[in-house]
Amino acid sequence: MRGLDHHRIAAFVVGLLMCALSTSSFAQGLVSRYVEGEHYQAIEAPVATPDDDRIHVVEFFLYSCPHCYHLEPEVEAWREQLGDDVAFSRVPVLFGNGGQKYARLYYAAQRLGVLDEVHADIFRAIHEQGRRLLSQSDMRAFMVDHGVDGKRFDAAFDSDAVREKVAAAGEMMRAFNVTATPSLGVAGQYWISGRSAGSNEAMFDVADYLIRRQREE
Repeated sequence: MRGLDHHRIAAFVVGLLMCALSTSSFAQGLVSRYVEGEHYQAIEAPVATPDDDRIHVVEFFLYSCPHCYHLEPEVEAWREQLGDDVAFSRVPVLFGNGGQKYARLYYAAQRLGVLDEVHADIFRAIHEQGRRLLSQSDMRAFMVDHGVDGKRFDAAFDSDAVREKVAAAGEMMRAFNVTATPSLGVAGQYWISGRSAGSNEAMFDVADYLIRRQREE
């Protein structure tokens, strides 16, 4: 009887060890399921981020990009669930159809304090209403429709401050080696594209993984 009890105890201990090993393997699988160089890229020279103890995430986008337009609601939903320790921002890319001018439109709206009100409407104007907004006069008319004085818009659009913002956007693009939109930069160190992640929607999962890693570090 005692021998049987010893066998049962030994079997129980072995079972616990196997369970622990299985759990450990599963955890390691979760940790390593996104692979550098495959699902995301580590950039060569990390980009300086504000010293505010927050993890900075950047969306690189283009107003004329249909993929950016279709993903925008999901970007907003994901942005809403990011923790207080994560800072989200957007950078308009300068390549593609109208990239330079769209970047100036974005930063002019930001300078005028109306970006949150017009951002989604710019997408809709281009992709739903057929208003390409490729000229400054078309952009001015759009902004006037949204309650912005035309002269104030022209002043902002042509300002040195907006030109400096556009130049900084170009530097950020080059630092992250951005070649596609939409895409994400995380913590000044990693770049994620829809192609590397597997889909545009999957970029959020990869970004969440990298954000968790930053928190642990």
